[in-house]
Amino acid sequence: MTTTSIYEVPDNPTDPEAAALELRLPVEILHPQFPDMLTEVLQDYCGVLHAEGAFAGLSWADAKNIAAAVSFDAVTRDDAADFMRNRARNVLAGTDNMDWENRDGAARALNIAATVLGL
Repeated sequence: MTTTSIYEVPDNPTDPEAAALELRLPVEILHPQFPDMLTEVLQDYCGVLHAEGAFAGLSWADAKNIAAAVSFDAVTRDDAADFMRNRARNVLAGTDNMDWENRDGAARALNIAATVLGL
């Protein structure tokens, strides 16, 4: 039997970028038949997001929301890259019902995530 460690989202990390890259959804729930493979894929994806500076300069509140949305979209949507681009447009337009601290930065992060996913 495998045991799953429970990840606790920090309240206010000193490095929001690193914390956002560590944020992960319970892959065992999303894809119970392949949790290890999915975790590895998401880790690789986060590595590229880090290299592209997707979360650089964002507050923890913004980075946390983007990381959760991006990881969810990436594993549950066939049109994830396009969906993320639509999210970015909604962020900029203020029609997403979110209280962003930095709308431009949030949209930039979503567009980077979409571009990386589309590669």
